[in-house]
Amino acid sequence: MLPRMIDVARAKLPGGNIGEYQIGRGLSGLVLAHFGMDVAEFVESVRAAKDDAAVAAAISARRPEKENRLLNLRLRRATVKDVPDDLREGFERFYGANLPADKRVFDVLEEDDLKAFGPKKNRKGR
Repeated sequence: MLPRMIDVARAKLPGGNIGEYQIGRGLSGLVLAHFGMDVAEFVESVRAAKDDAAVAAAISARRPEKENRLLNLRLRRATVKDVPDDLREGFERFYGANLPADKRVFDVLEEDDLKAFGPKKNRKGR
């Protein structure tokens, strides 16, 4: 999740193009809340870091490793049926309304990345 959030944060920086992507709602909102950050603070941490690893290290240090592992497990298990009601309309508009309820949200995000950016081996920096 964090690499995707970092990419979106970079798109919010001058010269970036965020398009229809957002940060701070849905799964990214859970991540930010876990680390006690708001969107502006996260974007600034991305701007100030030399690379993705530096962002991850700085953010991860804000919480005990055990709690970070639990968040990771929670996010990996999230399915379409877990999308909160207040975010469902936007999720369905962006990713489709006919997704199976048991489909993992990470699988939906990966498929979206594939459509938008092509296979990972062809993506610059990934």
